[in-house]
Amino acid sequence: MVTIKDIARQANVSPTTVSRVLNNDQSFNVSDKTRNKVFEVARQLGYKTIVERYSKKNYRLALVYKSVILNNHLENDFHFSIRTGIDKVCREHEMEIINVFKFSNVSVTNIHGAIIQGNYTDEEIEGITAALETDNILIIGRCPDDNKYDSVWFDTKKAIHSALSYLTGLGHRDIGYIGSIESPDLELEDRREQIFLRYMSGCPGFQERRVYLGNFGTKSGYQMMERAFQDGPLPSAFFIANDPNAIGALEFLKEKNISVPETLSIVSFNDHPMTRYTTPSLSTVRIPAEYMGQTAVQTIIEKIEGGRNMCKKVLVPTQLIIRDSSSAPATAPARP
Repeated sequence: MVTIKDIARQANVSPTTVSRVLNNDQSFNVSDKTRNKVFEVARQLGYKTIVERYSKKNYRLALVYKSVILNNHLENDFHFSIRTGIDKVCREHEMEIINVFKFSNVSVTNIHGAIIQGNYTDEEIEGITAALETDNILIIGRCPDDNKYDSVWFDTKKAIHSALSYLTGLGHRDIGYIGSIESPDLELEDRREQIFLRYMSGCPGFQERRVYLGNFGTKSGYQMMERAFQDGPLPSAFFIANDPNAIGALEFLKEKNISVPETLSIVSFNDHPMTRYTTPSLSTVRIPAEYMGQTAVQTIIEKIEGGRNMCKKVLVPTQLIIRDSSSAPATAPARP
């Protein structure tokens, strides 16, 4: 059987490059020449991806989610994009999706596997998995037990550190935080505001009172920036933990004629399509959501076909996208 290493050897590129090209990793920057070369060598050698090898076998996958996450495209584009990735792979390879968003003592039967999408408490996940008549379960998001379920997510700490390293590298020291309150089941060390606090605690000039927590969405982002404004002089920069909050915060600053980034820089999180069209366009950490959905389907098919006993945890790469909402502070402090 042809392997990724075989393609890499003949195409004179790394196995990682081959893997990310063949899996359509949207966050991977590679020239068209290299991309085309990889595809051509793969075709010549007769290579088939996991999904291509195991396609058209009439798999039925249950997709479990809270219906509310797909009610508002503006505020939930992240989940819409994940669903797009799932639908794309399933449609191309004739796999059936069973949508499940309500459990009331009903078992979901005749399925080969299940994908759980969204934020659930440990108790909710326990109830959901009890109703799913399959052992092939994958969670897109926080996984309560890596030895029990497959999962696809991203390295939250690394993603946030990339944004904060960028801001401190520009010369910002007084940096604030705006974000939504996260699940109580999420370990403290994995919560975005805690990652922010641990990083900033070693930065001279940081003030812990600069942390503002509220609800998810543009309205709450507006309100949190309003609170920051009322608390006194604004910091020179804000890290905002999701794009809807950032879009709302920008709206408040615009109303108050506070210039971004001349007076205040902003770096956000997720890379919602709207972030490139805001005024100014938002610097943000890109999470490849559609790719996560595609990877989820590929991973669960691998489990179904191979009978894999060991669970798999897939962390997709993230990328800092620098746009117009961030720059060096007007008066950059001296480096320590």
